Amino acid sequence: MQSSKIRNHTEPGRKAELFDALSIMLQEAGSRGNTHEAAYVISGVLENLSRDYPEIKVLAQN
Repeated sequence: MQSSKIRNHTEPGRKAELFDALSIMLQEAGSRGNTHEAAYVISGVLENLSRDYPEIKVLAQN
């Protein structure tokens, strides 16, 4: 019971961290000179994030 309370309190913070990371990823990709470099940035960041956020693993695989 206690662990579900802790999880519920940390879940919004976890989602906020993921949102921040994705936002930074898009800013970084947007600053690249061409679409190939942008795609490389996005691919790498999604792969790294999928280690900590399994919910985006499907995105990283595509």
